[in-house]
Amino acid sequence: MNRRSLPIALLLLACACGLSGQWPYSFGLKGGVALANQSYRITAIDQELDTRAVTGPTLSLFVEAFKSAHFSVQIDVGYAAKGSTTTTRSLTVNHLANDQITINEGEAARSDFTYLSVVPLARYRWDLEPVCPYLLLGPRVDFLLRYDSESEYPLEEQNQYIWGLSIGAGLEYRLLNLGFFAELQYLPDLSPVTREEPLLINNHMLSLCLGLRWIVSGE
Repeated sequence: MNRRSLPIALLLLACACGLSGQWPYSFGLKGGVALANQSYRITAIDQELDTRAVTGPTLSLFVEAFKSAHFSVQIDVGYAAKGSTTTTRSLTVNHLANDQITINEGEAARSDFTYLSVVPLARYRWDLEPVCPYLLLGPRVDFLLRYDSESEYPLEEQNQYIWGLSIGAGLEYRLLNLGFFAELQYLPDLSPVTREEPLLINNHMLSLCLGLRWIVSGE
């Protein structure tokens, strides 16, 4: 199912464009670096665990259509690497000492989650030729591709897909039918990585990308 998400997403957009009588306005590619972290919470005792951010690559293909004076619709389909590191090995709760919590630490262990992301976005732009600043906002679904962990206690069950938001801004420079751009996105998740009680894990990611847009239609 995960590997079929890219062609399915592009096919759906192509069908929608065909039904509306509108050919896609542009195609493109963007890639860069992502700063990812995770929040770990033990729900039974309402205890947050300390984590540190990790960096990884991000790469996306996109297609844009339904262009109006300022708005358009864009679908991004891409690869995202998320995760975190932590030195926490276990927790001890002493119920005889007013539920005192002792955090047992060790060497840092890294956990990596890789996803295929499908993101339908509303794109608002200001056409100040040759410069074009823009804003992005839309829902996101991440399909789990791979999970790796250095922890002594790796997760046994992960959600195969998780929902989130994509919020971004960019600046594009137009040259003939090409656009060269830099883009910053914040990607919080709305659903957890796992629901293994009592552990609740959520992803957070910030990405910085450079990209190339090929404008194929003047409409």
